[in-house]
Amino acid sequence: MKSILFVDPPAFCTTLAALGDPSLRHRPVAIAPFGADRAVLLALSAEARQAGLERGTPVALARRICPDLVVCPPDPTRWARAHRALHEILARVAPVIEPKTWGHSYLDVTGTDRLFGPAVDVARRLEREILERLRLPIAVGIATNKLVSESAATVVKREAGAEVWSVAAGHEAAFLAPEAVALLPDLTDRIRDRLHDYHLEQIGEVAALGAQPLQVAFGRRGRTLHQHAHGVDLRPVLPPEVRAECRVSHVLATDTNDRSVLARLLRAMTERLGRRLRARGYAAGRLVLHVRHADDATARRAVRLAACTLDAELWHAACRALDLALTRRIAVRSVELVADALHDGNGQLELWEDPVALSAPEAAALQQAVDGVRRVLATPPRPTPAPPSRTSGSTRAGRRPPPRRSSAAPSRRSGATGRDRSGAGSPA
Repeated sequence: MKSILFVDPPAFCTTLAALGDPSLRHRPVAIAPFGADRAVLLALSAEARQAGLERGTPVALARRICPDLVVCPPDPTRWARAHRALHEILARVAPVIEPKTWGHSYLDVTGTDRLFGPAVDVARRLEREILERLRLPIAVGIATNKLVSESAATVVKREAGAEVWSVAAGHEAAFLAPEAVALLPDLTDRIRDRLHDYHLEQIGEVAALGAQPLQVAFGRRGRTLHQHAHGVDLRPVLPPEVRAECRVSHVLATDTNDRSVLARLLRAMTERLGRRLRARGYAAGRLVLHVRHADDATARRAVRLAACTLDAELWHAACRALDLALTRRIAVRSVELVADALHDGNGQLELWEDPVALSAPEAAALQQAVDGVRRVLATPPRPTPAPPSRTSGSTRAGRRPPPRRSSAAPSRRSGATGRDRSGAGSPA
Protein backbone atom coordinates (compact mmCIF):
# COMPACT_ATOMS: atom_id res chain seq x y z
CA MET A 1 0.00 0.00 0.00
CA LYS A 2 1.36 3.37 -1.00
CA SER A 3 2.05 6.18 1.46
CA ILE A 4 1.89 9.61 -0.17
CA LEU A 5 2.49 12.85 1.74
CA PHE A 6 1.61 16.30 0.52
CA VAL A 7 3.56 19.10 2.22
CA ASP A 8 1.74 22.44 2.10
CA PRO A 9 3.24 25.48 3.85
CA PRO A 10 0.23 27.76 4.43
CA ALA A 11 0.66 31.19 2.82
CA PHE A 12 4.22 30.36 1.78
CA CYS A 13 5.05 33.65 0.04
CA THR A 14 3.48 35.98 2.61
CA THR A 15 4.99 33.99 5.48
CA LEU A 16 8.45 34.52 4.02
CA ALA A 17 7.70 38.23 3.70
CA ALA A 18 6.71 38.33 7.39
CA LEU A 19 9.92 36.51 8.36
CA GLY A 20 11.92 39.21 6.61
CA ASP A 21 9.84 42.03 8.11
CA PRO A 22 8.40 41.17 11.56
CA SER A 23 6.08 44.20 11.38
CA LEU A 24 3.96 42.28 8.83
CA ARG A 25 3.02 39.55 11.28
CA HIS A 26 -0.68 39.25 12.11
CA ARG A 27 -1.51 41.80 9.40
CA PRO A 28 -3.34 41.34 6.09
CA VAL A 29 -0.52 40.93 3.56
CA ALA A 30 -0.74 40.31 -0.18
CA ILE A 31 1.80 39.79 -2.96
CA ALA A 32 1.27 41.82 -6.13
CA PRO A 33 3.52 43.52 -8.71
CA PHE A 34 3.98 47.26 -8.45
CA GLY A 35 3.44 49.74 -11.27
CA ALA A 36 0.79 47.78 -13.21
CA ASP A 37 -2.55 49.37 -14.00
CA ARG A 38 -4.48 46.15 -13.50
CA ALA A 39 -2.23 44.28 -11.04
CA VAL A 40 -3.95 41.43 -9.19
CA LEU A 41 -3.18 39.66 -5.93
CA LEU A 42 -0.86 36.68 -6.41
CA ALA A 43 -0.70 35.39 -2.83
CA LEU A 44 -2.51 36.17 0.42
CA SER A 45 -1.95 35.75 4.12
CA ALA A 46 -4.54 34.15 6.37
CA GLU A 47 -5.55 37.57 7.71
CA ALA A 48 -6.13 38.85 4.17
CA ARG A 49 -8.37 35.87 3.37
CA GLN A 50 -10.35 36.48 6.53
CA ALA A 51 -10.91 40.05 5.33
CA GLY A 52 -12.69 38.66 2.24
CA LEU A 53 -9.88 38.82 -0.33
CA GLU A 54 -9.07 36.13 -2.87
CA ARG A 55 -6.33 35.43 -5.36
CA GLY A 56 -6.85 37.31 -8.61
CA THR A 57 -8.56 40.28 -6.97
CA PRO A 58 -7.41 43.61 -8.48
CA VAL A 59 -5.21 45.59 -6.13
CA ALA A 60 -7.40 48.70 -6.34
CA LEU A 61 -10.49 46.70 -5.36
CA ALA A 62 -8.58 44.86 -2.62
CA ARG A 63 -7.52 48.16 -1.02
CA ARG A 64 -11.15 49.29 -0.94
CA ILE A 65 -12.26 46.02 0.63
CA CYS A 66 -9.41 45.95 3.15
CA PRO A 67 -7.93 49.43 3.81
CA ASP A 68 -5.27 47.92 6.11
CA LEU A 69 -3.91 45.68 3.35
CA VAL A 70 -0.11 45.66 2.97
CA VAL A 71 0.99 44.91 -0.59
CA CYS A 72 4.51 43.52 -1.06
CA PRO A 73 6.28 42.99 -4.39
CA PRO A 74 7.12 39.46 -5.58
CA ASP A 75 10.49 38.13 -4.47
CA PRO A 76 11.26 34.99 -6.52
CA THR A 77 14.85 34.87 -5.26
CA ARG A 78 13.75 34.51 -1.65
CA TRP A 79 11.07 31.99 -2.62
CA ALA A 80 13.54 29.84 -4.56
CA ARG A 81 16.05 29.91 -1.71
CA ALA A 82 13.42 28.83 0.83
CA HIS A 83 12.10 26.18 -1.58
CA ARG A 84 15.60 24.68 -1.95
CA ALA A 85 16.13 24.66 1.82
CA LEU A 86 12.77 22.97 2.29
CA HIS A 87 13.59 20.40 -0.39
CA GLU A 88 16.86 19.51 1.36
CA ILE A 89 14.96 18.65 4.53
CA LEU A 90 12.36 16.60 2.66
CA ALA A 91 15.01 14.66 0.73
CA ARG A 92 16.34 13.15 3.97
CA VAL A 93 13.23 11.05 4.51
CA ALA A 94 11.60 10.75 1.06
CA PRO A 95 13.29 8.87 -1.81
CA VAL A 96 10.93 10.39 -4.41
CA ILE A 97 9.80 14.04 -4.34
CA GLU A 98 7.62 15.79 -6.89
CA PRO A 99 7.50 19.59 -6.42
CA LYS A 100 4.24 21.25 -7.37
CA THR A 101 4.56 24.98 -6.62
CA TRP A 102 6.67 27.14 -4.33
CA GLY A 103 7.15 25.08 -1.14
CA HIS A 104 4.49 22.48 -2.06
CA SER A 105 5.63 18.93 -2.79
CA TYR A 106 4.40 15.35 -3.03
CA LEU A 107 6.46 12.78 -1.13
CA ASP A 108 6.37 9.04 -1.75
CA VAL A 109 7.56 7.33 1.45
CA THR A 110 6.36 3.86 0.50
CA GLY A 111 8.66 1.17 1.93
CA THR A 112 10.51 3.45 4.37
CA ASP A 113 8.76 2.24 7.53
CA ARG A 114 11.78 0.31 8.78
CA LEU A 115 14.01 3.37 8.38
CA PHE A 116 11.84 6.27 9.51
CA GLY A 117 8.70 4.67 10.96
CA PRO A 118 5.07 5.12 9.83
CA ALA A 119 4.06 7.96 7.55
CA VAL A 120 2.45 9.86 10.45
CA ASP A 121 5.73 9.81 12.36
CA VAL A 122 7.56 11.05 9.26
CA ALA A 123 5.09 13.93 8.93
CA ARG A 124 5.53 14.88 12.60
CA ARG A 125 9.31 14.83 12.20
CA LEU A 126 9.18 17.04 9.13
CA GLU A 127 6.84 19.44 10.90
CA ARG A 128 9.22 19.88 13.85
CA GLU A 129 12.41 20.12 11.79
CA ILE A 130 11.05 22.61 9.26
CA LEU A 131 9.62 24.78 12.02
CA GLU A 132 12.92 24.76 13.95
CA ARG A 133 15.24 25.35 10.99
CA LEU A 134 13.16 27.49 8.63
CA ARG A 135 10.48 28.85 10.99
CA LEU A 136 7.86 27.76 8.48
CA PRO A 137 4.65 26.06 9.62
CA ILE A 138 3.49 23.25 7.35
CA ALA A 139 0.33 21.24 6.82
CA VAL A 140 0.75 17.60 5.80
CA GLY A 141 -1.87 15.35 4.24
CA ILE A 142 -1.33 11.58 4.19
CA ALA A 143 -3.17 9.17 1.91
CA THR A 144 -2.65 6.41 -0.63
CA ASN A 145 -2.60 8.77 -3.63
CA LYS A 146 -1.79 12.34 -4.60
CA LEU A 147 -5.33 13.66 -4.91
CA VAL A 148 -6.53 12.61 -1.45
CA SER A 149 -3.29 13.66 0.25
CA GLU A 150 -3.55 17.16 -1.23
CA SER A 151 -7.21 17.36 -0.20
CA ALA A 152 -6.28 16.26 3.32
CA ALA A 153 -3.65 19.00 3.53
CA THR A 154 -6.31 21.54 2.56
CA VAL A 155 -8.54 20.24 5.37
CA VAL A 156 -5.60 20.58 7.76
CA LYS A 157 -5.29 24.28 6.95
CA ARG A 158 -9.00 24.74 7.53
CA GLU A 159 -9.14 22.90 10.87
CA ALA A 160 -7.67 24.96 13.71
CA GLY A 161 -4.92 23.24 15.69
CA ALA A 162 -4.28 20.42 13.20
CA GLU A 163 -1.00 19.95 11.35
CA VAL A 164 -1.24 16.36 10.04
CA TRP A 165 -4.27 14.59 8.59
CA SER A 166 -4.10 10.92 7.62
CA VAL A 167 -6.73 9.21 5.48
CA ALA A 168 -6.71 5.44 5.90
CA ALA A 169 -6.75 3.17 2.90
CA GLY A 170 -10.29 2.36 1.77
CA HIS A 171 -11.78 5.50 3.34
CA GLU A 172 -10.93 7.93 0.53
CA ALA A 173 -14.49 8.20 -0.83
CA ALA A 174 -15.97 8.61 2.64
CA PHE A 175 -13.45 11.34 3.43
CA LEU A 176 -14.23 13.30 0.26
CA ALA A 177 -18.01 12.83 0.22
CA PRO A 178 -19.03 15.65 2.63
CA GLU A 179 -16.49 18.11 1.25
CA ALA A 180 -17.22 20.83 -1.28
CA VAL A 181 -16.46 20.22 -4.95
CA ALA A 182 -13.90 23.02 -4.86
CA LEU A 183 -11.71 20.76 -2.68
CA LEU A 184 -10.89 18.59 -5.70
CA PRO A 185 -7.54 19.82 -7.04
CA ASP A 186 -6.75 20.53 -10.69
CA LEU A 187 -10.35 21.33 -11.63
CA THR A 188 -10.65 23.74 -14.52
CA ASP A 189 -12.87 26.78 -14.27
CA ARG A 190 -15.10 25.39 -17.00
CA ILE A 191 -15.80 22.20 -15.04
CA ARG A 192 -16.43 24.17 -11.86
CA ASP A 193 -18.97 26.34 -13.64
CA ARG A 194 -20.71 23.31 -15.13
CA LEU A 195 -20.91 21.64 -11.72
CA HIS A 196 -22.38 24.83 -10.30
CA ASP A 197 -24.95 24.93 -13.11
CA TYR A 198 -25.98 21.36 -12.25
CA HIS A 199 -26.23 22.30 -8.54
CA LEU A 200 -23.56 19.76 -7.59
CA GLU A 201 -21.97 21.27 -4.50
CA GLN A 202 -20.53 18.25 -2.66
CA ILE A 203 -18.12 15.61 -3.89
CA GLY A 204 -20.45 12.85 -2.70
CA GLU A 205 -23.17 14.16 -5.00
CA VAL A 206 -20.81 13.94 -7.98
CA ALA A 207 -19.76 10.41 -7.02
CA ALA A 208 -23.40 9.30 -6.75
CA LEU A 209 -24.14 10.19 -10.38
CA GLY A 210 -22.05 7.43 -11.89
CA ALA A 211 -19.53 7.41 -14.70
CA GLN A 212 -21.95 7.35 -17.64
CA PRO A 213 -23.91 10.56 -16.80
CA LEU A 214 -20.68 12.40 -16.07
CA GLN A 215 -19.23 11.36 -19.43
CA VAL A 216 -22.36 12.60 -21.17
CA ALA A 217 -22.13 15.95 -19.38
CA PHE A 218 -18.35 16.49 -19.41
CA GLY A 219 -17.07 14.28 -22.22
CA ARG A 220 -13.76 12.54 -21.68
CA ARG A 221 -13.15 14.49 -18.48
CA GLY A 222 -16.28 12.95 -16.97
CA ARG A 223 -14.56 9.61 -16.39
CA THR A 224 -11.64 11.26 -14.64
CA LEU A 225 -14.04 13.35 -12.56
CA HIS A 226 -15.88 10.18 -11.52
CA GLN A 227 -12.63 8.55 -10.39
CA HIS A 228 -11.52 11.62 -8.46
CA ALA A 229 -14.89 11.91 -6.73
CA HIS A 230 -14.38 8.34 -5.45
CA GLY A 231 -10.83 9.13 -4.30
CA VAL A 232 -9.14 7.18 -7.08
CA ASP A 233 -5.97 8.71 -8.49
CA LEU A 234 -3.53 6.55 -10.46
CA ARG A 235 -0.91 9.23 -11.02
CA PRO A 236 2.48 8.24 -9.57
CA VAL A 237 4.80 10.58 -7.71
CA LEU A 238 7.50 11.43 -10.22
CA PRO A 239 10.61 13.58 -9.84
CA PRO A 240 10.71 16.69 -12.04
CA GLU A 241 11.92 16.08 -15.55
CA VAL A 242 14.86 18.04 -16.88
CA ARG A 243 13.36 19.55 -19.98
CA ALA A 244 15.63 20.72 -22.75
CA GLU A 245 13.96 24.08 -23.25
CA CYS A 246 14.54 27.77 -22.66
CA ARG A 247 11.74 30.21 -21.92
CA VAL A 248 11.16 33.91 -21.33
CA SER A 249 7.91 35.56 -20.26
CA HIS A 250 6.58 39.07 -19.81
CA VAL A 251 3.44 40.44 -18.16
CA LEU A 252 2.21 43.66 -19.73
CA ALA A 253 1.60 46.59 -17.43
CA THR A 254 -1.48 47.50 -19.47
CA ASP A 255 -3.54 45.09 -21.55
CA THR A 256 -3.21 45.87 -25.24
CA ASN A 257 -3.98 44.57 -28.71
CA ASP A 258 -1.63 46.97 -30.51
CA ARG A 259 0.43 44.86 -32.90
CA SER A 260 3.29 47.38 -32.95
CA VAL A 261 3.59 47.27 -29.15
CA LEU A 262 3.50 43.47 -29.14
CA ALA A 263 6.06 43.32 -31.97
CA ARG A 264 8.49 45.51 -30.02
CA LEU A 265 7.94 43.33 -26.98
CA LEU A 266 8.64 40.19 -28.98
CA ARG A 267 11.81 41.77 -30.36
CA ALA A 268 13.19 42.32 -26.86
CA MET A 269 12.08 38.86 -25.70
CA THR A 270 13.62 37.06 -28.69
CA GLU A 271 16.92 38.89 -28.13
CA ARG A 272 16.99 37.66 -24.54
CA LEU A 273 16.08 34.16 -25.67
CA GLY A 274 18.71 34.16 -28.38
CA ARG A 275 21.44 35.30 -25.98
CA ARG A 276 20.60 32.48 -23.59
CA LEU A 277 20.68 29.88 -26.33
CA ARG A 278 23.98 31.07 -27.79
CA ALA A 279 25.56 31.32 -24.34
CA ARG A 280 24.86 27.60 -23.89
CA GLY A 281 25.85 26.67 -27.43
CA TYR A 282 22.39 25.47 -28.48
CA ALA A 283 19.95 26.13 -31.28
CA ALA A 284 16.19 25.59 -31.09
CA GLY A 285 14.16 23.57 -33.53
CA ARG A 286 10.81 25.03 -32.49
CA LEU A 287 9.45 28.22 -30.96
CA VAL A 288 6.23 28.06 -28.95
CA LEU A 289 4.24 31.21 -28.16
CA HIS A 290 1.80 31.31 -25.23
CA VAL A 291 -0.59 34.27 -25.08
CA ARG A 292 -2.88 35.00 -22.16
CA HIS A 293 -5.75 37.41 -22.74
CA ALA A 294 -7.38 39.78 -20.28
CA ASP A 295 -10.19 37.27 -19.67
CA ASP A 296 -7.61 34.58 -18.72
CA ALA A 297 -8.18 32.69 -21.97
CA THR A 298 -4.97 31.31 -23.45
CA ALA A 299 -3.72 30.58 -26.96
CA ARG A 300 -0.73 28.51 -28.01
CA ARG A 301 1.03 28.41 -31.36
CA ALA A 302 4.25 26.66 -32.41
CA VAL A 303 6.53 27.56 -35.33
CA ARG A 304 9.44 25.56 -36.71
CA LEU A 305 12.87 27.20 -36.81
CA ALA A 306 15.83 26.90 -39.14
CA ALA A 307 19.07 25.21 -38.18
CA CYS A 308 20.81 28.45 -37.19
CA THR A 309 18.95 30.25 -34.41
CA LEU A 310 19.56 33.98 -34.78
CA ASP A 311 17.74 36.92 -33.23
CA ALA A 312 16.16 37.89 -36.54
CA GLU A 313 14.86 34.37 -37.17
CA LEU A 314 13.46 34.12 -33.66
CA TRP A 315 11.73 37.47 -34.01
CA HIS A 316 10.14 36.66 -37.38
CA ALA A 317 9.02 33.26 -36.06
CA ALA A 318 7.52 34.89 -32.95
CA CYS A 319 5.64 37.41 -35.12
CA ARG A 320 4.26 34.60 -37.28
CA ALA A 321 3.12 32.72 -34.18
CA LEU A 322 1.53 35.91 -32.84
CA ASP A 323 -0.45 36.39 -36.06
CA LEU A 324 -1.75 32.83 -35.72
CA ALA A 325 -2.55 33.16 -32.01
CA LEU A 326 -4.42 36.48 -32.06
CA THR A 327 -7.78 35.31 -33.30
CA ARG A 328 -9.80 37.20 -30.69
CA ARG A 329 -10.37 40.89 -30.00
CA ILE A 330 -9.66 40.57 -26.29
CA ALA A 331 -6.53 42.45 -25.22
CA VAL A 332 -3.33 40.56 -24.41
CA ARG A 333 -2.16 40.39 -20.80
CA SER A 334 1.00 38.27 -20.89
CA VAL A 335 3.28 36.66 -23.46
CA GLU A 336 5.62 33.69 -23.06
CA LEU A 337 8.15 32.27 -25.52
CA VAL A 338 9.51 28.73 -25.20
CA ALA A 339 12.37 27.42 -27.33
CA ASP A 340 12.44 23.63 -27.32
CA ALA A 341 13.78 20.77 -29.44
CA LEU A 342 17.25 22.05 -28.56
CA HIS A 343 20.28 20.72 -30.38
CA ASP A 344 23.90 21.59 -31.00
CA GLY A 345 24.09 24.93 -32.76
CA ASN A 346 27.02 23.89 -34.93
CA GLY A 347 24.90 21.90 -37.36
CA GLN A 348 25.89 20.96 -40.89
CA LEU A 349 24.57 23.18 -43.68
CA GLU A 350 22.45 21.90 -46.54
CA LEU A 351 24.15 20.17 -49.46
CA TRP A 352 22.33 22.14 -52.16
CA GLU A 353 22.96 25.78 -52.85
CA ASP A 354 20.21 27.22 -50.72
CA PRO A 355 20.51 31.01 -50.32
CA VAL A 356 19.50 30.85 -46.69
CA ALA A 357 22.03 28.14 -45.92
CA LEU A 358 24.81 29.94 -47.77
CA SER A 359 24.12 33.19 -45.93
CA ALA A 360 23.93 31.51 -42.52
CA PRO A 361 27.69 31.74 -41.76
CA GLU A 362 27.72 35.46 -42.52
CA ALA A 363 24.60 36.01 -40.46
CA ALA A 364 26.09 33.99 -37.60
CA ALA A 365 29.28 36.06 -37.73
CA LEU A 366 27.22 39.26 -37.68
CA GLN A 367 25.21 37.95 -34.74
CA GLN A 368 28.41 37.10 -32.89
CA ALA A 369 29.71 40.63 -33.45
CA VAL A 370 26.45 42.12 -32.19
CA ASP A 371 26.65 39.94 -29.07
CA GLY A 372 30.19 41.14 -28.48
CA VAL A 373 29.10 44.77 -28.73
CA ARG A 374 26.28 44.11 -26.26
CA ARG A 375 28.70 42.52 -23.81
CA VAL A 376 30.99 45.52 -24.04
CA LEU A 377 28.10 47.93 -23.53
CA ALA A 378 26.82 45.90 -20.59
CA THR A 379 30.23 45.86 -18.88
CA PRO A 380 30.62 48.82 -16.53
CA PRO A 381 33.57 51.06 -17.43
CA ARG A 382 36.69 50.76 -15.33
CA PRO A 383 37.54 53.82 -13.28
CA THR A 384 40.54 55.66 -14.72
CA PRO A 385 43.36 56.21 -12.22
CA ALA A 386 43.84 59.79 -11.12
CA PRO A 387 47.00 61.50 -12.43
CA PRO A 388 49.78 61.88 -9.83
CA SER A 389 49.82 65.16 -8.05
CA ARG A 390 52.75 67.48 -8.72
CA THR A 391 53.00 68.42 -5.09
CA SER A 392 53.31 64.83 -3.92
CA GLY A 393 56.95 64.69 -4.96
CA SER A 394 56.53 61.35 -6.78
CA THR A 395 58.50 61.11 -10.04
CA ARG A 396 58.48 58.68 -12.92
CA ALA A 397 61.50 56.45 -13.52
CA GLY A 398 63.43 58.26 -10.86
CA ARG A 399 63.30 61.60 -12.63
CA ARG A 400 62.97 64.87 -10.87
CA PRO A 401 59.90 66.96 -11.68
CA PRO A 402 60.50 69.55 -14.35
CA PRO A 403 61.51 72.99 -13.11
CA ARG A 404 58.70 75.42 -12.67
CA ARG A 405 58.73 77.90 -15.52
CA SER A 406 58.23 81.54 -14.98
CA SER A 407 55.71 83.59 -16.87
CA ALA A 408 58.49 85.04 -19.09
CA ALA A 409 59.67 82.99 -22.07
CA PRO A 410 62.88 81.10 -21.13
CA SER A 411 66.00 81.51 -23.19
CA ARG A 412 67.44 78.69 -25.26
CA ARG A 413 70.38 78.36 -22.90
CA SER A 414 68.22 77.95 -19.82
CA GLY A 415 66.09 75.33 -21.64
CA ALA A 416 69.21 73.36 -22.61
CA THR A 417 70.50 73.52 -19.06
CA GLY A 418 67.18 72.24 -17.79
CA ARG A 419 67.31 69.30 -20.18
CA ASP A 420 70.82 68.39 -19.09
CA ARG A 421 69.80 68.44 -15.43
CA SER A 422 66.81 66.21 -16.08
CA GLY A 423 68.94 63.52 -17.67
CA ALA A 424 69.57 64.38 -21.32
CA GLY A 425 70.46 61.43 -23.50
CA SER A 426 68.35 58.95 -21.50
CA PRO A 427 65.58 57.19 -23.44
CA ALA A 428 62.18 58.78 -23.13
